[in-house]
Amino acid sequence: MQTLLVEILNEKALPLLRNLENLDVIRLVPSQKSKRRLAEELWGSISPELAEDLHRQLEEMRNEWERDI
Repeated sequence: MQTLLVEILNEKALPLLRNLENLDVIRLVPSQKSKRRLAEELWGSISPELAEDLHRQLEEMRNEWERDI
């Protein structure tokens, strides 16, 4: 028996996998939760340049709310 990790890219695939499980072709095993914190999971997922740009845009949006209109 061989175990594979499958990342579902389209929700249409899930019913297909469930049908294969019902036909006793495969067995779906729920994934185990990672014990790492979310921040550790996401660390490095965007570049430092993009993070700085997003931070700058966020500050600009916050400053817009503080203006007197």
